[in-house]
Amino acid sequence: MSKNGVWQLQRVAINYCQHSGSSKHIRNILPTQIVEFKEANPQIEFEEVVKSGSHPSFLATYASGKQKFVPLRGREEDKIIKHLQNLKDTTGNKPRKFGDRYITKTESIQGLWHPFLDLKNVNEQQQQQQQ
Repeated sequence: MSKNGVWQLQRVAINYCQHSGSSKHIRNILPTQIVEFKEANPQIEFEEVVKSGSHPSFLATYASGKQKFVPLRGREEDKIIKHLQNLKDTTGNKPRKFGDRYITKTESIQGLWHPFLDLKNVNEQQQQQQQ
């Protein structure tokens, strides 16, 4: 994701094992789909780390210095690419909630205010109702 023209994802380390079965899907797509993703996104630095006996994972580093770890154990090829795309499309920060916390079905007892509210007429009507 670009924020003020600066790409947030700067570096992705692809960790996998050369022999384990949990890494077979990532080994299948490394020479094809991952290379295509690298060519389409030259602003991201990729590093392939071969660790014997470890499960596959992505370690993403963002411009803010935050890192995200995504385990890929047992993920198929299409899911791995979706994870990589998701890392590219986020800023690295935690998701934020927008809007009000509370949703009510009843209106305010005070009523709605607007800048053209004529309070003189409202006060007169209230006084007539009290009498």
